[in-house]
Amino acid sequence: MESVTRTGLKFYRFPRLARFPEVVHGIFTRQGGVSQGPYASLNLSFAVGDRPESVQENRRRVVQALGLDRLVGADQVHGLKESVISGSHPSPGAEIPEVDILISQEPGLGLLIKQADCQAVMLYDPEHRVVANVHCGWRGQVAGVLSKAVRRLRAAFGSLPENLIAGIGPGLGPCCAEFRHFREEFPPAFWAYQVRPAYFDLWRLSRDQLLTVGLRPDNIDIAGICTKCQAAEFYSYRRERITGRQGAVIALRPK
Repeated sequence: MESVTRTGLKFYRFPRLARFPEVVHGIFTRQGGVSQGPYASLNLSFAVGDRPESVQENRRRVVQALGLDRLVGADQVHGLKESVISGSHPSPGAEIPEVDILISQEPGLGLLIKQADCQAVMLYDPEHRVVANVHCGWRGQVAGVLSKAVRRLRAAFGSLPENLIAGIGPGLGPCCAEFRHFREEFPPAFWAYQVRPAYFDLWRLSRDQLLTVGLRPDNIDIAGICTKCQAAEFYSYRRERITGRQGAVIALRPK
């Protein structure tokens, strides 16, 4: 991951996605915004109790830092529904209900996934110039949200999995991804991802799920940043419970 600071906001970029000049993306930290208290300071979620005007200003700063026209988010529910977004979508700040997969070919339109321990997994098809952003928590991993996103890209745009570039964002690392009731929560196939009793490598699990649906190993980046460990830079629901949500954004560069 490479660190970039622009218009006062620090964000991270995946090396593989950064090779494509037509793609704009950023993994933002919790720093550089206006939110106060447990939401300090770059909270991008309207659903956690923060002041809406603070969230709007934080989102404006993200749009400015990436040089985008507007931002669209998802009202994430740990499900499998997707939304293919065009230029006719409503105004900035809109949240698409009950969606965990955002897809677009619209230049200048940022796809926002919010997290506080779940992963945001970005996908880009350089052949058809389409981007996707996936909310991928452990429930999504169980449900198969990544395979659903890849299948949807193929069905809607003809995207071949072997051409997709992927970035697996910060989230609970194997150091902190404890699941005491994993036998009830995870299928037996997931148990092999234990690194010690009841602790799981969810980063490797996402990578393997992408490989299973046809992505190439040399097209996948893993951030390798644990949100629970990195309190100065990232919100963590496991660590704080009442807290904000950092954002991951991918878009096609504005024309």
